[in-house]
Amino acid sequence: MIKLFEHLEDIDISAEHSLAEHTYFKAGGKAEIFIQPHTAEAAADVIAICHEQGIPLEILGRGSNVLIADKGIPGVTLMFGSRMSQASACGDQLFLEAGVRIAEACALAARNLLTGLEFACGIPGSIGGALRMNAGAYDGCFENIVVRTQYVDREGIMGWVEGAEHEYGYRESIFIRNRWIATQTVLQLQPGNRTEIYPLMAENARKRRESQPLEVASAGSAFKRPSGYYAGKLISDAGFKGYRLGSCGVSGKHAGFIVNYGKAKASEIMAVFIKVQDEVEARFGIHLEPEIQFIGDWSGEPMVRREKRS
Repeated sequence: MIKLFEHLEDIDISAEHSLAEHTYFKAGGKAEIFIQPHTAEAAADVIAICHEQGIPLEILGRGSNVLIADKGIPGVTLMFGSRMSQASACGDQLFLEAGVRIAEACALAARNLLTGLEFACGIPGSIGGALRMNAGAYDGCFENIVVRTQYVDREGIMGWVEGAEHEYGYRESIFIRNRWIATQTVLQLQPGNRTEIYPLMAENARKRRESQPLEVASAGSAFKRPSGYYAGKLISDAGFKGYRLGSCGVSGKHAGFIVNYGKAKASEIMAVFIKVQDEVEARFGIHLEPEIQFIGDWSGEPMVRREKRS
């Protein structure tokens, strides 16, 4: 299968590539075919071939919001990393490729004395993932600053969306609904003051360090916030703050995070998700919907539920 892609320019390609070190959970199997495109056009070429040949395709950003199955990912895994990380500022706008780390975008905004991105300081992962999930914190989110975004659809056709066409909601977007891949974006910020931007970014980073388990492997918030509640509080009230299952469990620092303390398998981490979800629903009647994406070959494995039991 790798021969189908070897003629393409501007890609790095390998077979049976270990993915654990590419994810924040530090768990999971191998990619059957692993491709890192250098350009959006190269990504579109790969996606078009996968569509034409019926090859399964998964997209990885910086691996901050995913749990990959121990059996790995069949077909092609396309990762937007350092090869697609161009970032620049012009006036009060940032121009960012999907592989740019959110931290790098925040630093670029600060250097150019642009305000509006402070809320994102400390959010892990890439701009591509942030665009897809409408990442947010501290009363801010990407919906408020995204002007237009280039994407590739599942047939390899490139296009742009602007403004309301992003169809943003809480951890929702047109990219999720249509399974499009964001490749670059323009963010609209505002001129700011160094004495306000840097302290606010530092304060947001401090809050994260003090309240979140950044010292251990975790993919970020495990569950979405249920309407009228906080997932972390529900999990804590159910008695699962600090819960351990082998080398993984629920953080004792913040119950909204599921963590890998050592070399836990993806199936063990999944078991924690299932246990927490089942117990919270049994005790409070509230369904916790995972915020993490579960990708790869999970056949034969128990899976956390996306929908509430009927």
